[in-house]
Parts: sequence; C-alpha cells; structure tokens
Amino acid sequence: MPIVKAKVEKYNNDLKGVVSYNNKDYTLDNLIVGEEVELEISKDQSRVSLKKVLTESVNRIKPECGIYSKCGGCSLLHIKYQEQLKIKTTFVENLFFETFNKYYKVNDCLGMKEPWHYRNKNQIVFKNVKGGKSRIASGFYEASSHNVVEFETCAVQDELSDKIVGIIKELMIKMRYNAFDEDRGTGLIRHVLIKRSASTKEVMVVIVTGSEIFPGCQNFVKALTSRCKDITTIIQNVNNRKTSAVLGDKEKVLYGKGFITDILLGKKFKISAKSFYQINSSQCEVLYTKALELANLSKNDILFDAYCGVGTIGLIASDKVNKVISVELVKDAVSDAIQNAKMNNIKNVHFFCDDASNFMKNMAVKKEKVDVLIMDPPRKGSDERFLNAAIKLSPKKIVYISCDPRTQVIDLKHLLSNGYQITAIQPVDMFPHTSHIENIVCLSKK
Repeated sequence: MPIVKAKVEKYNNDLKGVVSYNNKDYTLDNLIVGEEVELEISKDQSRVSLKKVLTESVNRIKPECGIYSKCGGCSLLHIKYQEQLKIKTTFVENLFFETFNKYYKVNDCLGMKEPWHYRNKNQIVFKNVKGGKSRIASGFYEASSHNVVEFETCAVQDELSDKIVGIIKELMIKMRYNAFDEDRGTGLIRHVLIKRSASTKEVMVVIVTGSEIFPGCQNFVKALTSRCKDITTIIQNVNNRKTSAVLGDKEKVLYGKGFITDILLGKKFKISAKSFYQINSSQCEVLYTKALELANLSKNDILFDAYCGVGTIGLIASDKVNKVISVELVKDAVSDAIQNAKMNNIKNVHFFCDDASNFMKNMAVKKEKVDVLIMDPPRKGSDERFLNAAIKLSPKKIVYISCDPRTQVIDLKHLLSNGYQITAIQPVDMFPHTSHIENIVCLSKK
C-alpha cells in the first residue's frame, strides 16, 4: 500500500480531520487542521490509515484519559480547550454560510472555566469476563459496538460516580452476582445509572436488572450505602428486553425517596430516574441565561415553551413574564413539571400534556396571542407540522435552542421563508471535549 504525505485541510460534521488525496477526501480521528501527516492508502483508495503526524499543531496536547483511543466519547481531548471552542464557533459560522449563502455573525462559543468531571448523569454497563483479576467488567460501550471499554476514572464523569461503580463491582463479586447476558437472558445486573445534583449533592443510583428477582437486595443496599454515605436513594429498574435502551418500564424504590432535587438558577427541580435533565448543570445555567437574555422578555409577555420536558426553562423564565404556556407530550414529564411548579410556588406557568403542533394550531384558530416561543426539540429537529403551526401562531420572537445545528438550519430555512429573520446566534459548549454543539438562534418577525 502506498505511503503518502498530506495536510489536514478541514473538519467534517463530527469535527474529525479531513485530508485529501487524488481529489478524494478521507476522514481520520485525532487530527487537527493544519497538521501534516503520513498516510497509508490502499491500492483501490478505499481505505486509509494514519502512519504518523509529521508536523504537529501548536494546539495539540496529550489526552488526559487512559481509554481515549478506545472509548470514542471525548473525540477532541487531543486539542487545547480554547481551540475546541474556536473550532465549534467556526463550524457554526461555516454551516450557516453554506446553508443560507449569507454571512451571519456568530458569537464566540461559551465554554467552561473547568471543563472536567461535568456530567451529572452517568451510565455504566456490566459484563461477565473470563480470567484476569475480576470476573466482572464495567465501562462504556466502544463506539458502534457492544465491546465494553473498561476504566476506573473518566475525565468528564462525576468523580463520585466512578467511586460508586467500583464499589458496586466489588459487591457483585462478593455477593456472586453475574452481569446480565443479553444473548442468554441470564445474570442479574445489566447497567447502573447514577445521577448527582451539583447543588444539593444528592445522589441517585439506579440498578438496572434483567429480571424483577433481586436476591439479597437489602444486604446489597445496606453494604452500598454504608460504603458510600453520599447516596440518598437507590432504585431497581427492570429491563429484560433485547434493546439498546438502558431503562425498562418497571421500577422499585429500594432506598430513600426515589428521586433527587437540583437547584438551577434559583429554582428547584425534582429529578427521577427517567426524567430528562441537562447533563451539564453549570453550562445549563449559561445556556438558559443566554437564551432568556436574547429573548429580551418583558413583564407583559406570554411565553410558549414547546417540548417543555420537566418544565425547566419555562419555570426559570416565569418571574420575567406575565404567563408561561408549557406543552409536553410525555405524561410522566408533565407530572414532574407540575410538581416542580408547586415546589417553587410558581402559579403563572400552565402545563398541558399534548402535541405542541396541535396545541399551537388550536391557539391560532382561536386567535390567542403568544409573544415569545421557545423551542428545544430533539436532535432530529422539528417537523413541518410544528413549524407551520408556529408560523400560524405568529409569535413576535422565536428562541430556538438546538443540540444539533445541522438539523436546526433545516428548520430555520422554513422559518426564514415565512416572515422571520435571525437576530442572534450563540453556540454553547455543553459537552466539552466532544463534537457536540448546543446552539441558540433568536428570530424576530420582519
């Protein structure tokens, strides 16, 4: 196979380095734009592998992680953090220019002061192994596989979570628990989900089992809580299906109250095992503060919070507006949202379990007024039904929070061609050292 020299010219959509040879692009991990590299290319030019980096970027650093090359989760650990932020800002700038053939000013990506151990939710898989020091392996799934990458500490996980996983593994060996085997349907513990509040320091441990039978569970709980007194609640979740989903439908509280409480921008929130809640608490405050600042809310405004989840941003905005209408299709999330409002003694937020598209369409038919729409859809973005309903409702301003700018710009095309204009673009780094970018776009009626 021929050995060739090439230069890293750009990043792809996953912020991986791209090199060109014979008018063909190749994408490789662990590269930085501007570096010169030596590549080995197959004769048919279908495969390429990196031999070595000939000229290293001044922004290259040694990854602070022992499993960096195997895990695939933190794909930017080889790049200085300030450079990561510049790369993300530039990515959003280029994406908007390529999509709209027009230059938009993009504010600098807002990063963290200490971009380590920020994850307040961590999921660990367990697997039986033969030989070695332990018969139980714990870790992450390797990218695009079911191979378990073992580790003791993770650069972005909460450090207490790592400690708890180590204790659970020791107890599994001591109490002769096997990890659940998906293929055979045997064994007990499948996953462990740990959630920790950055503000209250409460800790939830969810033990995901392959069956409802949990032999010796009280002894297990007693041993776990005696060795880690920070744990405030333990839940058994049953998932016996052949699925990539971590959690099943059935739950049983084994210890504590079955939920934890967090404080976000002065408001309290109940977090259950299945609640969606932003993984990076400190950056979530940055994200919501900036989104509401761009919305420029007034005391007379009626705010519509679509995809409201457990009500976080609507409840936080409640003291800045006259009324908040929050809509969510997931019944359990709406139930949590109502409890969160009661816990904070907030009475001007009204929750509805409904499809947001239908709800907005009905409001428009009744000629009901909304001043500001906040939308924070899933990664795939919104659909045409939602966007058409939003256009019909005709709020003065739309604040679009997205966890994938690539789907966001598709939706923005529709809004821009129907009477809206972009007034601000603000990326936020919710997941340092990864390729993920959170992006806020503020729009106003022309």
